[in-house]
Amino acid sequence: MVTELAGAKLLTPFFGASLYSWASTLSITLLALMAGYYFGGYVTTKPRFSSSDKIVWVFLLSGLLVLLMPFLGHFIMQRTISFSFFVGLVLSQLFFLFFPIFLMGMISPMIIFQVTKKAELSGRSAGNIYAISTSGGILFTMIFGFVIIPDYGISMPVKLLGLAVCALALIFLLKEKLTVKKVPLALALILITAAVSFNQASPGSFSPLAKTTMLNYSEGLLGELKVMDQVGFSPNGEPVTIRKLKVNNIQQNYVFTKMPTQSLLYYVNFTKQLVKFAPRKQTGLLIGLGAGSLFKILYDQGIQVETVEIDRRIYDIGIKYFEMPEHFCTITDGRYFINVTKKKYDLIILDVIIGESVPGQLITLESFKRLGELLNPGGTLIIEHGGVNSFAGNAFVPSIAKTLNAAGFQVSIFNPLLSDQFGDVMFMATKEKFDVSKYTVQPDVLIKAGPLSSYVLSLDNFDTADAVVLTDDNNKIDMLLKSHYLEVRKGIRKELAKMKSTSGNF
Repeated sequence: MVTELAGAKLLTPFFGASLYSWASTLSITLLALMAGYYFGGYVTTKPRFSSSDKIVWVFLLSGLLVLLMPFLGHFIMQRTISFSFFVGLVLSQLFFLFFPIFLMGMISPMIIFQVTKKAELSGRSAGNIYAISTSGGILFTMIFGFVIIPDYGISMPVKLLGLAVCALALIFLLKEKLTVKKVPLALALILITAAVSFNQASPGSFSPLAKTTMLNYSEGLLGELKVMDQVGFSPNGEPVTIRKLKVNNIQQNYVFTKMPTQSLLYYVNFTKQLVKFAPRKQTGLLIGLGAGSLFKILYDQGIQVETVEIDRRIYDIGIKYFEMPEHFCTITDGRYFINVTKKKYDLIILDVIIGESVPGQLITLESFKRLGELLNPGGTLIIEHGGVNSFAGNAFVPSIAKTLNAAGFQVSIFNPLLSDQFGDVMFMATKEKFDVSKYTVQPDVLIKAGPLSSYVLSLDNFDTADAVVLTDDNNKIDMLLKSHYLEVRKGIRKELAKMKSTSGNF
């Protein structure tokens, strides 16, 4: 189970964390277990595999492959990133995930063969073996999922786990008198594999592109997180340094390095305008912290802001690299927070839809109804959907609008780019109709001055025919966003392939 979890997380910087990545991981895991169970049962019919030491050797080989997983995964995904999404996704996992789980699958039937002395006891033996195996999987999955991965990332814990499995196999071999002569071979294999694995360069140890400096690299709950400074040029040709925050290679925010609180994202700066127009704004709730740019906007307007972020690293990076003011931030899932909080707010902002990172549990009828309950009379809910490549054929945006309407909100939709084809989509939801004709947008970074009504985006630009009300029980977000997911990852794969061709690595 830990290997499966690690396999899914290793994918995220290259192929993302969408439903399709998890479906591939589960399918490859089940395929490997099926093949392992069958082959493990088959080899027990062969005399050369009838001794118990063969189980230890299979156990050792599985540990060696787990130890190599980060290295093999990185190696193969550098080469499959230029393939089509689904071919590269499946082929990668067949290479680095299939074989360790296949060997683990072999172990159970081989152990059952050894411990079963009578045919009538086979059922009990099999039940005991699988119960012990499953209980171990539960324990380690919870430890890795709740403690180790959020704090220590993926690569190093997986390497240490593989090393621990190898060490345990070596101890078992030492206890087998007939295999003592083979212990040096096993030790040599472990040392060579460990040398290859631990000598793998961290993605944070080199610059991914020329004129780029990696400031921070870590692995954790959300996956791979990078902060980097990159030299570019302003429209008048002057060199400028841009600081970027990326999660699984998807850009979350970017700013001028000399002005780390000034976001260069359209929706962030347009939100600054919308907040000014909100009827009430003494208290606010921000779900999704990013690099802290939105928090700084609310903070500067004198709003008492409470923030929620699922990954502690995001908060720490906002403080260290983007000059976000220090404050108390609740580290938890946003849906859990709104379900348990007793507070009410004048303003709630959901800044959670960037690229393929869409927490479906927050974009449902039940969630919107709960958010409505948390708003004071005259309160405002703002939701962003960043980086939509094409409005035509997009049924997700009208589905959000339809779901907000079903939850009792009046909805205004804006595009900060003043385009009816692509860009960021902003939802402003209120219980009473918001009169856009009363307000004028002031000039700001990336934002042009003009009447707010000129920024209004019509749902006619989207696929309203396939729009649905999103509910907890029938949440079709992954299907509605399928083309968006694939387009986002296509762009990232092209960028990674370019980085590979220019620098030889990522």
